[in-house]
Amino acid sequence: MQHITLSADKIFILAIMTVNTLVWLILSIGSVRRKLPTIYLITRSWWWMLALLFTSYWVSQQQNSAGRYPYWWVMDALFVFIALRGLYEIARLRGIFSKSKLLKKLSAQAAFAGIAEVKVKIPLPRFGRLDALLVIALLTLAVSLIALHHLSLARGAHGIVLFVLFASQFNDIAQYLCGRLLGGRFFKRKLAPTLSPNKTIEGALFGTLLSAMLATALGIWLTPFSPIVCFGLAYLLAVSGIVGDLLESAFKRRHGVKDVGTMLAGHGGILDRVDSLLVGVPLFTVIYWLIL
Repeated sequence: MQHITLSADKIFILAIMTVNTLVWLILSIGSVRRKLPTIYLITRSWWWMLALLFTSYWVSQQQNSAGRYPYWWVMDALFVFIALRGLYEIARLRGIFSKSKLLKKLSAQAAFAGIAEVKVKIPLPRFGRLDALLVIALLTLAVSLIALHHLSLARGAHGIVLFVLFASQFNDIAQYLCGRLLGGRFFKRKLAPTLSPNKTIEGALFGTLLSAMLATALGIWLTPFSPIVCFGLAYLLAVSGIVGDLLESAFKRRHGVKDVGTMLAGHGGILDRVDSLLVGVPLFTVIYWLIL
């Protein structure tokens, strides 16, 4: 009888999907959904995002009898889609009608979640340096993700991509929690009040440390790196994630929108979800390619 063995990355995928599915099912109960509509939307979007990511990841990892990866392009196609969708979200803010349509969708989504309608401007500024910088960052991210994917396949370190993606996502969650619990206790000033009024210095300081510790535990499991290297890389991803998030916040403030899209209910658009990857992933890819 043949025994089926699961690698660390496959176990991680099964665990994450199981937890997310259970949470979604609980939040789908009528009374719970009415009390927590925003959390329901976020969880539902997370399930679909994870399902797409993990399916692409699993398919791209399949080897043929010659030890090659004939479906490597599936993961690449996902990264190209992310870039194209992000570019579309940027371009959509350039037109009066497309921007008006986006604002109506954002208002409808806010009403469903029980959030007060946000008054936004509808200026159409010329394509400026900030817009160009975000486009360059998005394209660099896509190229870096594709390069990192192929490096991980070539070196047999399949869990690297998952480590990078989830280290960045841990940072978002850790900063939010630390900001809510500790915000304003040590510093009266916000981190970047003009760009992102809700971000606190406490959330940034303690959130990056918490994120790095969580990601280190994941990295020890999924990657060949030592604990010290995992922590250093995770902390780099956490700090650079703040920079990417502030870059997108500046872009949204310039265009007078809360989110750049509604594709991912509860999250916003693709750019709203990958902003924390914009700076960290290219840096990580260069380090992994040239040093590690």
